[in-house]
Amino acid sequence: MNAVLLNCSLEKGSKETDTEKLLQASAILFQKEKIDIQRIHLRDFHINFGITSTVDSNDDWPFIFEKILEADIVLFATPIAMGDKSSIASLILERLQGYHHMKNRRGQGLFYNKVGGVIVADGGDGGARLAAQSIHYRLSMLGFTMPPESSAICTEPLVNSSEITTEEVHEQVVKMTYNVIHFSELLTFNPIPVNEPEAETS
Repeated sequence: MNAVLLNCSLEKGSKETDTEKLLQASAILFQKEKIDIQRIHLRDFHINFGITSTVDSNDDWPFIFEKILEADIVLFATPIAMGDKSSIASLILERLQGYHHMKNRRGQGLFYNKVGGVIVADGGDGGARLAAQSIHYRLSMLGFTMPPESSAICTEPLVNSSEITTEEVHEQVVKMTYNVIHFSELLTFNPIPVNEPEAETS
């Protein structure tokens, strides 16, 4: 199995953030379970706006989208900006919405049998739970499977600490990570069945 970890921080990848700390804690657990991971710091890429699958020459979206398509698990990690998820998180969700009409090889939604997870770094600003709910809903509508307790929320600053020191937050990260791994294993061996339309009887 493999997972793509999307850092939706508004800061460049060279700057240490709460979002990155939480994502790192999850990444360690994925690696412990022999899950191949691809980490993408989205702020370091040029991604065009729009609910569209169309790309142009200066758009880095094809690379990111290919990594999402290859992944069994897609983890969104976002800070809170003015009470909501980051604009980068919204941008990625909008770009994914541009593929909502497309089908996989089984005739299902393109993102069927992929598992989603969410990390939100609140930093004390408030709005983390609403942001997590928003991401959960949109991923679910796109066809991702969202396990129970598949979000981890941190409501206090972590920037002055080298590790996650709050036991409750650490437990959330652990639970979220293992839940998405478990559901991905389930879907690997038992994918969502294709519902064939019933034949009309005369």
